[in-house]
Amino acid sequence: MSDSPLVGARKFEAYVRWSTYGIVTIPVVTLSGSVLTAGADPAGPLVALGFVLALALTVGNVMVVNWSIDTVVGRARRPPLAVIAVWVPALAAFVVVAPGIPLPAMGVTLAAALASAAASFVPALGARPALGLNAAVLVLALLLTGFPGLPVLVTGAIVISSVLWACWSSAWMLRVLRELQTAHETRAALALANERLRISRDLHDLFGRTLATIAVKSSLASELVLRGHAARATEEISEIRRLTEEAGTEVRQVVRGELHTSWDDEVSGARSLLASAGIRCTVVGDPVPEECAQALAWVVREGVTNVLRHSAATRVTLTSAHEEGHVLLTIANDGAGTTDSALTRGGEGTVAATTGGTGLRAMSERVHALGGRVTTRRDGDWFVLDATVPLQEEGPA
Repeated sequence: MSDSPLVGARKFEAYVRWSTYGIVTIPVVTLSGSVLTAGADPAGPLVALGFVLALALTVGNVMVVNWSIDTVVGRARRPPLAVIAVWVPALAAFVVVAPGIPLPAMGVTLAAALASAAASFVPALGARPALGLNAAVLVLALLLTGFPGLPVLVTGAIVISSVLWACWSSAWMLRVLRELQTAHETRAALALANERLRISRDLHDLFGRTLATIAVKSSLASELVLRGHAARATEEISEIRRLTEEAGTEVRQVVRGELHTSWDDEVSGARSLLASAGIRCTVVGDPVPEECAQALAWVVREGVTNVLRHSAATRVTLTSAHEEGHVLLTIANDGAGTTDSALTRGGEGTVAATTGGTGLRAMSERVHALGGRVTTRRDGDWFVLDATVPLQEEGPA
């Protein structure tokens, strides 16, 4: 499984962190721009104090950004209280000192400082809290700058809003990317689980009857040897060898997802297997349509296997019929009086409700996938398994 989505999320996380770092340094950048524009002496007391406070504010911003991004990516930890204890006073002091610094555009610098502080934790907020924070910072900046002229007011509002929403939108994209990554990983895990379930189900369905056949033929061969029928015993042993070789081929087909079964093959195999066990099998009814033949073929396989494993039946009937837009398959055996199968313990009802067997659940799932259902019931000494599958409606010609 490719890890490219994970790598992409990590790279984008690094981009969001460093771009946000760049944004929250604007108090130093705007103050430096004001100094260069005015040609002022940076060693002046107020200017130097302003730089110190701007640097302290920037360092605090970076630390809070780390916490905010960690919250976004699911690595939330306790807020850095020690950093906040220095960061908040540095912001308050800068707000007090900035208006007194004899440099141009200090209103914009003050707005940038407020915006950078808000931007450092806005990634951890939702859209509505971020919108509320934006409005609060705009009002606070307006109050602190003393209602400057319209150009400064507009510029400050643009700076504050741009800074906040640039940081928030980057964090939002990171959050979406991580959700997509999680969905990708979940889909891959589900695909893997479904493939394991398919292999488990197919192997059970395949080897249930194969092993039952080998057991019946081994018992028959042993009995033939004891009775001195060596030639027939040899035939049965050769048949067992053929079955084991076929089983190896079928296992490879299961793993590759190439195993398919047909109605005619399963019915023929069921007759042969039941005959080997001395059970008379009767097959009657309507032809089974192609769209549901494979699912019902698996029902035949599992049903016949359970007859051999769990009953002392002497007769089995397989009946297929078309009834009101459905195909009904009925497998009945006369061994209900002696069976100890889990199928019959719950009496009448659906297989899913009355059993816990892997093969029976798999059989029910195959039929259910076509919109059908599998039920079991008793009819005197007969045990009856019914599988019903709806026929597909033909479209208009």
